[in-house]
Amino acid sequence: MTWLLRLYPSPWRRRYGAEVAEMLGNSGFSFRTAVDLIAGAIDVWLHPSATLAAASAADAHTGELRTEEKSMLSRIIRLDCAGAYGPNLTKTDSIRAGSVMIGCTLVLTGIWLAARIRYGSTPYLESMSFLPFMIGMVASMRYTYLKSRPNSVQAVFIGGLSLVLFLISLVAGWLTTRI
Repeated sequence: MTWLLRLYPSPWRRRYGAEVAEMLGNSGFSFRTAVDLIAGAIDVWLHPSATLAAASAADAHTGELRTEEKSMLSRIIRLDCAGAYGPNLTKTDSIRAGSVMIGCTLVLTGIWLAARIRYGSTPYLESMSFLPFMIGMVASMRYTYLKSRPNSVQAVFIGGLSLVLFLISLVAGWLTTRI
């Protein structure tokens, strides 16, 4: 999973890459850690002043860490691979996540069915049949895996992953027309 560290800017990788790679080397793959690494990379790119400034925050005279550096290290250490970190999920969070997943799935299924009735069974529409559930699941991550992330990171992560799923379905539809 250390290849996910390439998503981070080079100043961040120079300062924290080896530490995080070592933590990742001590654990196996987990979906939670992958989501946390990707969301962390999005956070660093969207909020560089808060994270990249900490990459050069070591005090040259005393060797002590500045407040920004301590904050960044605590962000790194909270990775799932470093211990029992995870967002503090409440019953309300679970209900919200489930409601978003079910609601989004129902709405997108309705849109898909309406398009299928209007345009008939086309390879492209058939390839999109899995999208309502998958996008509903991705949207529900706002209340679970991405709960502790800023709204901007959540929007980029959820929107980006939804776009990737949509593009995969278009490629699958295109391949179906070629076979």
